[in-house]
Amino acid sequence: MERRISETTKPAPQDARPARLLRSSLPNEQAPPLPSAPLQELSPEAVLQPPLSRRGTGPGLILLLPENIERTKRKDKPLDPEPIQKWAEEGFAVVGITAPATAIQAITDAVEALKKHDKVDTKDKIGIIIYDSPQHALTSRLPPEIACIATFTEPFPSQSHIPTYFHTSNTPEDYAKANNVTVSTYPNTQKHFILPGSATYNPPAASIAHSRNLVFLKKHIGGPVFDIEAIWEEHTYWEFERRSVAQTMATMVAEPYVNNVPTMTGGMGRAALTNFYRDHFIFCNPPDTALQPVSRTIGPDRVVDEFIFSCTHTLHIPWLVPNIPPTNVKLAIPMLGVINFRGDRLYHEHIWWDQGTVLRQLGLLPTHVPGPEGKMLRLPVAGAECARLLADETDGKSNEMIERVD
Repeated sequence: MERRISETTKPAPQDARPARLLRSSLPNEQAPPLPSAPLQELSPEAVLQPPLSRRGTGPGLILLLPENIERTKRKDKPLDPEPIQKWAEEGFAVVGITAPATAIQAITDAVEALKKHDKVDTKDKIGIIIYDSPQHALTSRLPPEIACIATFTEPFPSQSHIPTYFHTSNTPEDYAKANNVTVSTYPNTQKHFILPGSATYNPPAASIAHSRNLVFLKKHIGGPVFDIEAIWEEHTYWEFERRSVAQTMATMVAEPYVNNVPTMTGGMGRAALTNFYRDHFIFCNPPDTALQPVSRTIGPDRVVDEFIFSCTHTLHIPWLVPNIPPTNVKLAIPMLGVINFRGDRLYHEHIWWDQGTVLRQLGLLPTHVPGPEGKMLRLPVAGAECARLLADETDGKSNEMIERVD
């Protein structure tokens, strides 16, 4: 079933004011407030952050944080937030502890604080993530509410009956894994690679480790569980059908981003992304824009959408073909979106397509280019036929480019 732009939300005619100006004063363009909950100090070494999700309640999670790390010197701060905020956005009530010398007592106190908090909806199962190396936390007697432990240390024998997940840069060759232990290795990383403020921060490894921890915690704690497919549908409803910048942004975390990979367009952070949606995306899609789903894969924190984006190029579309004036050509473009969620809101969108087929369909890419020995070479780029073959495997012929000799 195609999703098509509503006739009532068509952009204004070219001789009228830009659509974004007409819509900026509408009541529904007032940005809804972001989820907020005050940080509570439990002790000089511990704080409690209630969930920063739209739901506002969730299970408990304890973070053992390093007292000191080598801070990054990079000028551009990552959008990835520090652990307390990040896990609160995932929907957990988070206690952050910076007190390795007294970790066991601090953990016990944290458990009691979480059990008493009215925003904690699971009282008997609490997780721990260790960002440094207080190994005694894995071998000492922990409160019975501790259901699982994830740790960023090298694996070592643990007597604990508690399921444990080790994230490490190097697994010892002689390490014998117990039945209740999971180990993931991240080559070419260093200590504190998970922390965005660290000099050793590694974004791809940190993202993978975070997703693995999320699956691990949900398995042993039972939540939080969100219908991320419904959240994605909500986001695209405001984005394509209602064309509301404010409501689209309300479905996203505090500092989200969009990366349209082929054209390197989008926005990094809330302010930049809001401007991008307003000035270069939401009101720049032609009236007949439609999204034809091809497949959808739903993971624990991601939706991967395969779809065909179609429209008639009657408007300048800056995110798709920057600085190319309208050609009135019909386009059918296979696309892939990898959508990452944090709790019940979007964190980022990575959108991919073959820019070659876009330029070929617009008549802006030659069929042949000069090659060696004065020969003309046919470029291996397909037009709209590649979209037809994606939608229906019988609507076209494979390998024609290979068999062609011109």
